Amino acid sequence: MIEEFMSLLFLSLLLGSLYSMMGLGITMTFKIVRFANFAHAELVTIGAYVSVIMINSLGAGVLEAAISAFISSALLALAIDELVYKPMARRGASALYLLTASIGVGLFVRYILSIFADVYGMLCVQSKRMPMRIGEVAGADITDLHIWVIGSLVGIVTLLHLMLTRTKLGKAMRATACNFDLAQASGIDTDLVRRITWVIAGGLAGLAGMFWSIYAPINPEIGWRYLLWAFAASILGGMTSFYGTIAAGLIGGLAEIYGITLASRLFGVSLSYRWMISFIIVVVVLLINPKGLAAIRIEAIREWLKAPRLKLPKFLSAKRR
Repeated sequence: MIEEFMSLLFLSLLLGSLYSMMGLGITMTFKIVRFANFAHAELVTIGAYVSVIMINSLGAGVLEAAISAFISSALLALAIDELVYKPMARRGASALYLLTASIGVGLFVRYILSIFADVYGMLCVQSKRMPMRIGEVAGADITDLHIWVIGSLVGIVTLLHLMLTRTKLGKAMRATACNFDLAQASGIDTDLVRRITWVIAGGLAGLAGMFWSIYAPINPEIGWRYLLWAFAASILGGMTSFYGTIAAGLIGGLAEIYGITLASRLFGVSLSYRWMISFIIVVVVLLINPKGLAAIRIEAIREWLKAPRLKLPKFLSAKRR
């Protein structure tokens, strides 16, 4: 039982870290640009395919593949914004029209990639660099993929925190996210902030795609398939909180694996239905608190734990505005 518990734990952390990595890009663009980018799925797919080409065809290592995936998806994200989203925003397009445009852009990129994959026989392919076992804990295997994914997420979180709190660029990004018009009037180069935001968001999506190509076979719809889980992490995290997105992704991964395993043992539910667990959590949390994990305050949690009364905690009872 301990071995199974630890195996499920490592799988949960792996999937949760990947969901968080994809969700971070969605959170960044929503926080700065103020619309939900559905073309984020194709940024993941591009990163996955670029890494497969680098490893399978060019014999590159994981580091080279990761850099290539990051750069390719970052450049694609920047190009999409410059050619589509920014011109639409200048013409006064609302967030709804931008969201609709992102669906169209995503479909266009996906079909172009599908044609490419069909011509070169890559409609379903996986990286030749498979996860390698490096040890075990309580009988459960640990692979180098666990180290790469979890270590990358920790590094990303640390770098984002330092950038947002210790650099002028980070302060400019926070100011732009808080009040775009005031930031622009204060002399902040909002165009530069926007470009850097797209580069980081796209790069993180590409990096997540690279890890997916090592974890499982990929196809031109791999990003679209997992986009809903990335959105689930972002929404559960509050859509504007990096830390909330990371926590939500990890919670989703743990709940998904352990929840479906428990349901399978007790009620005979097929493991193929594990995808529904994350969405059940999102629906329940948003019904209780539409602001997600970002609205939870540590002080309110402490007050509730000290209170002897059985009532809905303040940190979960935020009213809709």
